[in-house]
Amino acid sequence: MALSIQELEAIRSDVKRPEDFNSFWSEQLKALAAVPLEWERSPESSLCTDTQKVETLRFLSADGIWVHAWLAGGWQETSRGAGLVYLPGYSWGNPPPDSDSVYDDVLTLGLNLHGNPSDHAYRHPRSVGGEYITQGIDSPHTYIFKNIVLHCIRALEVLAVQEDVDPERVAIGGMSQGGGLSLVCAALSAVPKLCFADMPWLCDLDRALSLIDPSRYKPGMAVPDSRNIIRQYAEEHPEKADQVFKTYRYFDPLSHADNIKIPVQCSAGGRDPSCRPPTIYSVYNEITSDKEMIYLPHTGHEIVPAMREAHERWIRERLI
Repeated sequence: MALSIQELEAIRSDVKRPEDFNSFWSEQLKALAAVPLEWERSPESSLCTDTQKVETLRFLSADGIWVHAWLAGGWQETSRGAGLVYLPGYSWGNPPPDSDSVYDDVLTLGLNLHGNPSDHAYRHPRSVGGEYITQGIDSPHTYIFKNIVLHCIRALEVLAVQEDVDPERVAIGGMSQGGGLSLVCAALSAVPKLCFADMPWLCDLDRALSLIDPSRYKPGMAVPDSRNIIRQYAEEHPEKADQVFKTYRYFDPLSHADNIKIPVQCSAGGRDPSCRPPTIYSVYNEITSDKEMIYLPHTGHEIVPAMREAHERWIRERLI
């Protein structure tokens, strides 16, 4: 049975930060800062339109990895404007610039979280047999999301120093995994001034797993929330189970929520099978900065016009 708005707004979860949470992230940010801020921009005429200019971008990030991205928008070359880092969902690729990620008078940076060239197909890992949710999960130092988060933070830094971007008017946003990562980056980076987290995934692992009923799924069936793979991995490796869940907590937006100091606009779908509203609200309710929730009781895991309209309103009011 779906919870009422009042019940969702009352949700609180036990925030289980590892004891070295702050020192771990200080260490990672220090290591990233030691990587030179280098980038290359190139025209990409195949994606340009009469109103939208597109360029390819690559930049140096954590562990010396060159991360590939695109820049898109109808910005003015003669003045500095607003910028947005738009983060993709759970995937191996990078969606091309479209109406979900590009706004008038805003330069959007969209990146491939794994560093791959921007022309790689945007595919859910399940479609290519390559789920990565447990890759390196035995330690926060090897977990795949460590570099993913650092790539997102470096993308913010790179966007902020572009000649056509005002560093005081940079936002971060994304849908699903992109929304969850946006919340983490909003807590860790001083660059963004706004955060848009649409139906954020990754939120509140313990609660998310408690809402999955494994008995509903036959062996081999895909569970809508891929975090069930973490539980399966822990069950298959009981000697590692405690460390597996500890590792995830370094990256769970729940662990970062009360460190967010910038305005956050969040959305949740009442019929979302992947990012259940209670997991989103448990994180949202920990955020103490200026915030707004767009709750869509009849919407599943999808981008709908109401979400974009809300973002455009905030961009106009707070960024441009």
